[in-house]
Amino acid sequence: MKNLNRILAIVILSISLFSCGNSKNEAENTEKVENTLSKDANLEKLETESSRLRAGGSIKSVELNDGKAIINYVKNFAEYKELNPQSGLTENDLDAYWESGNAIEKALIDGSVKIMTKLDYINAVKIILPYKSKTYSINVNKNDLEKFTGSNFNKLKG
Repeated sequence: MKNLNRILAIVILSISLFSCGNSKNEAENTEKVENTLSKDANLEKLETESSRLRAGGSIKSVELNDGKAIINYVKNFAEYKELNPQSGLTENDLDAYWESGNAIEKALIDGSVKIMTKLDYINAVKIILPYKSKTYSINVNKNDLEKFTGSNFNKLKG
């Protein structure tokens, strides 16, 4: 009878310990899934907002790394046509756009500010825009921009 009680106690203790371990693993797995879902949702929002930027149809890729948005434009007309085969835009049209009215500078500056203003979880933006044999880029973070302008992004949202 004593042995039976010991065996029963060991079995109950083993089951208790085993089920506690599973709860911890389930909690960790649930947390990982939630983090992945929120990262995917945030990336989706970033991709949507990026497509609304100047020449958004020329954006080749969008990445989100620890609150930093990385936006890459196409490097040439061939890449543009690969992304947008249905487009009637010609190479001359694309060149004329980038060469008109400081379009490159506007895409870099305006784009980075718009992304940080519209998406609270973005703390920094890097935009890379290759055009003809040069690569133009901006790499700015929210804190530095707020210090430079003397304003914060929450006030800019209105």
